[in-house]
Amino acid sequence: RSNGRLPPHVYKAADDAYRAMIRGIEMSSAMKRGARARNRAAGQKKDDDFEMPTNQSILVSGESGAGKTVTTKIVLNYFAMLSRKTQEDHGQVPDEGKTSIEQQVLQSNPILEAFGNARTIRNDNSSRFGKYINIAFSGQGQLLRASIDTYLLEKVRLIHQTAGERNFHVFYQFLQAATEDERNEFL
Repeated sequence: RSNGRLPPHVYKAADDAYRAMIRGIEMSSAMKRGARARNRAAGQKKDDDFEMPTNQSILVSGESGAGKTVTTKIVLNYFAMLSRKTQEDHGQVPDEGKTSIEQQVLQSNPILEAFGNARTIRNDNSSRFGKYINIAFSGQGQLLRASIDTYLLEKVRLIHQTAGERNFHVFYQFLQAATEDERNEFL
């Protein structure tokens, strides 16, 4: 902060990445149209391949309890909102009976958290894993698909927890949902 700049803000970082991606897509499309017109005028059949950089990355890092999980949720919600707005701007009406890609991405997070988060001394919902989320957008800026790769960081937590800490949430959720007979069988 000594240089007079504020720390990065999650919405600003997400918006900057999204806008840079859209600018890259638009520039690439314009350059391809220009190349096709030049090639037609010159009697060439092959289009020149012009690709503007459209890939963007957002790295969310920090100490335990710093808000990485919440920040990731904010970014995903923001991208989902932008995607829905783009659909509406293009006159597309979402199919009410179908779960959108935005909803699928957002709904997967609790499942990932159940298998990868645990109570630690510093945080009741601490991520004990890393994740790489790859989101693909259409040329109009709509979410097309997403994939999530997870990297379990604390495999030892499965067999041993430090005093005052707990195992992954999924085990407690499983026991909570189990019948009395199932609990007796598993414990």
